[in-house]
Amino acid sequence: MARRFIVKNEDINVLENNNINIRGPEVKHIQVLRHNVEDSIIVNENIYKIVSIGKDNIDLEYIKKAPQIGIPTSNITLYIGFLKSEKMDFLVQKSVEIGVKKIVPFFSKNVVVKLDEKARDKRREKLQKIADEACKQCGRMDTVQVEEFLDFKKLKSALNEEKVFFAYEASKDSLRNEIIDLKERKINNVGIIIGAEGGFAIQEAEELNSFKNVCCVSLGDRILRAETAAIKLLSIIIYEMEE
Repeated sequence: MARRFIVKNEDINVLENNNINIRGPEVKHIQVLRHNVEDSIIVNENIYKIVSIGKDNIDLEYIKKAPQIGIPTSNITLYIGFLKSEKMDFLVQKSVEIGVKKIVPFFSKNVVVKLDEKARDKRREKLQKIADEACKQCGRMDTVQVEEFLDFKKLKSALNEEKVFFAYEASKDSLRNEIIDLKERKINNVGIIIGAEGGFAIQEAEELNSFKNVCCVSLGDRILRAETAAIKLLSIIIYEMEE
């Protein structure tokens, strides 16, 4: 299959007959990979033939829709307390590979990382790039959005999934029972909440546990790192939902 590139909407100029002209970072990427005129590539969800390559833009002729492969059938959003740099990068990459549909980082009381508004925008841009690269690497033909970072007080209004799994070390409730409920009710819109390195303050945990669509579950007796807990829970739920 042709190599895929993910181009932002603002970097696409739509021409006649669904042909396009693209600008932006992926133009340089295409050039570095030594693609030539007449080569076929995938841009977002479509296959194109390269018509001309300029210094900072490329003309593409529409061929057809690309095969919709690698797209998860489950719809899972990961709500993750913001982690330190390398851990956050790693988790975004791996959760995309596993099959998450959306990632929502948030700042709770015990989050170690402190970012002002400008730094948040820059960090989000980097995480989105990591998510896009992970989609391309693992053969997903969709995209995974890294949403704007939330403060904890805004998290409640964001939790609109039918069922949300809240992994909390103090919980004694069975993950197995909640997964049985998930499958029996045939729920496909699911959220997962994982705290940052410092975990949740007791008041925050109690607040989350009070929401009707949130189930507080244990991941076992061992205390897991945040990124490990996220990968474990995502893997279990996606496996159960897509078997």
